[in-house]
Amino acid sequence: MKTSEPETEKAVPPLWQYVLITDFHPPASPVTESVKKRLAGFRRLFLRGEPEQESPFKASDDLRALPEWQCKRVAPEPEWRASAEALTLELQDWLDQEKPGKPVIVLVGPPHGGHAATLSAWAEQQGWPVLPPPSAEQILAGDDTWPSGHGSAGTLWVFPTLVRAYLRHAEGLSLVRRFLDRVCSGDLGRGIIGCDSWAWAFLRRVWRGRLPVTLTLQACDKDRLADHFRQLADPSGDRPILFRQSDNGRYVLEPPEAEAASGVETSNFLQLLAAHSRGILGVARAAWRASLQTEPDEKLTEEPPDKSARRMAGQTVWVLPWSQISFPALPSGAGRDEAVVLHTLLLHNGLPLELMQQLLPLSPSQVMETLLRLEDSGLAVQADTVWQVAQRGYPAARQFLQGNGYLIDQF
Repeated sequence: MKTSEPETEKAVPPLWQYVLITDFHPPASPVTESVKKRLAGFRRLFLRGEPEQESPFKASDDLRALPEWQCKRVAPEPEWRASAEALTLELQDWLDQEKPGKPVIVLVGPPHGGHAATLSAWAEQQGWPVLPPPSAEQILAGDDTWPSGHGSAGTLWVFPTLVRAYLRHAEGLSLVRRFLDRVCSGDLGRGIIGCDSWAWAFLRRVWRGRLPVTLTLQACDKDRLADHFRQLADPSGDRPILFRQSDNGRYVLEPPEAEAASGVETSNFLQLLAAHSRGILGVARAAWRASLQTEPDEKLTEEPPDKSARRMAGQTVWVLPWSQISFPALPSGAGRDEAVVLHTLLLHNGLPLELMQQLLPLSPSQVMETLLRLEDSGLAVQADTVWQVAQRGYPAARQFLQGNGYLIDQF
């Protein structure tokens, strides 16, 4: 049995917390807190008549972007095993039931939120087989042989990418409708499905079956982001790297104990980051990496990363103030073509160029030209043969589509 924890620790939310989709809530906007801080600053300046004490800072000319190998050291790709373990705890009652009332669980997550990677890790941990997605040809043909080899009540399976089972096309929906009908009736045994939030919003419009149990990962607020970034930067907890805001010297992550005890002020950077990213871990991490700066150190830069990584222990990494970070924005004159392409990318969580040219009501050259404009603006990126909405570009893309009346997700 665990010993009781201090009240301050109990207040910190768990990093990986799975909830019903109806209980999801994005991080709170920091506007109110920002207004309060401005008012407090005015009172100090004008009511007391005392100038504010200058805070330590680093001039931007004295800093440079953190080298890529150092970014990988302090902000690597997340490990999804812990997320998968948290999912197991959430599903334990369902797993323990011999014949659950709901044979399928759907895990929904926003783009770059890690739900598919979590389910892949979970399947490996539990030893459950992963269903391969159908091909585009199978989808468009409405192939009723997919999924093959999964047709008994005792079958266990995981399908992390429901988004790969449909295409927004007149002939691209019958397969996924039939699949959802079968899994929800129990015909395919017990399974867990992962689905991107934009695809789920669309499928709920075109499939009218009984809604299965639908879970999601709770959004990362500023406390969860702080916990996550701290663990990534210093997994052992022995020699922490310091993160301080470059314009005022305030700590962005938890300050050393001695300074924390003295009531040192901390930055509101993570609150702004949480609101901007809507609590999506991949989006927040991309902006976090873009904000990290360091003082030039020729010797450290020249050393191989495997030899110099230890030297980062205790080092100060400077974080650009929020107002100095450059974020992708829609290209000048963006209109219908950009909206249609972005919406299609989000509804399918990325597509190869050839499929986009087949699905969209644009000429092949228009599709290519629009993708290149979006890539130049930082909103789209190509990985191998698949085009996706970029992590840093996602907030601007979502806002643009919402402002133009397109169907969006609830995240």
